[in-house]
Amino acid sequence: MTLFLHTIAGFSVIRLSAFILIWLAFGIYFSIYVLKRADRFLRLTLRLLGHLITLFVFTEVVSVSLFSRISKIEDVLLLVLILITQLTYRFFFFSLVRLLRAKNQSFRDKVVLLGDQIQGIASFINHNPRIGYEILDIDLEKENNISKDFFKEQHISAVFMHQKNTTIDKYKTILEEAALCQVSICIFASHDAVVKSNQVDYFGFIPIYKTQFSPLLQGVNSYVKRFFDIVFSLFVVLFILSWMFPLLGFFIKLESKGPVLFMQNRNGLDNKLFKCYKFRSMTTNNSNAQAKIDDLRITRIGKFIRKTSIDELPQFFNVFKGDMSVVGPRPHMEIHNKNYAKLVSSFPLRHTVKPGITGMAQSRGFRGEIREDLDIINRIKYDIFYIRNWSFALDIKIIIRTVLNMIKGEEKAY
Repeated sequence: MTLFLHTIAGFSVIRLSAFILIWLAFGIYFSIYVLKRADRFLRLTLRLLGHLITLFVFTEVVSVSLFSRISKIEDVLLLVLILITQLTYRFFFFSLVRLLRAKNQSFRDKVVLLGDQIQGIASFINHNPRIGYEILDIDLEKENNISKDFFKEQHISAVFMHQKNTTIDKYKTILEEAALCQVSICIFASHDAVVKSNQVDYFGFIPIYKTQFSPLLQGVNSYVKRFFDIVFSLFVVLFILSWMFPLLGFFIKLESKGPVLFMQNRNGLDNKLFKCYKFRSMTTNNSNAQAKIDDLRITRIGKFIRKTSIDELPQFFNVFKGDMSVVGPRPHMEIHNKNYAKLVSSFPLRHTVKPGITGMAQSRGFRGEIREDLDIINRIKYDIFYIRNWSFALDIKIIIRTVLNMIKGEEKAY
């Protein structure tokens, strides 16, 4: 009780906020919010312990310890208390989830087993309902006709396949269709295969490599990105657009009749249409054709805001609404999407994440008019790389590069 009262006495709004942010940052790094089906209690304990020790050392070093008025002994005791509390909570939570999965099929995820050598993994899943998987039986004829519609209609959460089958064209196609539906790909090896223990989980003695098309589909990454989107877009709306909107609105209307904002249908997450906002930079009688150099439709104020990319700033309203993200593949018009999808087979993969105000391709100079096939091929190459290798640090790097490009003005921004 004395320890608790001393701790409360050391609270302050700033210290509490700093501590929570640091807690979340290290929590994400140590994956303490990731609950794996094959997690072992020892592995979870080590993750929690590593998180708390790092948190304790870091807060002491930077002098933002939440418990500044208590002694070091009490500080350590409190750390141990937090660890015990977290382990107790997770033990009961794990036990409850596994009990529900074992007793009720509605708590299990549907999975598909493809190819040969699946007997061992099938036996393990069937004899261990607590891991929460239900196998959907597929005959050979149906296996040959699997498409993304199948994954959506059957609500498949994962595909299991032996590693030797991943090189067969038929199964490579199925894995691509699964990726489009954000289905987890679980590749398993023989029980006697030599693998690195930190790269796999085990179902019994069978090593499982669980992969997903994008890190954004793993753990809390999507929540981290969404939290950043809200904070960043709110900052831009309050401190930049609040004064820029009326100022630019005056000049836009002064030069040509029409609305300040230009709204157009674009394809977003899961290919759903949304209204994309921009400051109007063209006359109101423009077509859907892409802007070109010396385009007569572009106004004088339009040339400036397009050159500096200021015309894109209203899309922070789209970000705040949840239609877009700060960083992601740039959205295209519906008619252009259909043409590009015919040209590049991997184009639909861009719609497995939210479109962005800026993207990796744009920050590297691949933006503006599509003059030849290679232009869109290069953009998609960067988009797919971004989706497959997303990290919060990569988002920050792209934002910094974009801001620098805005300051110096981009050659292809017209």
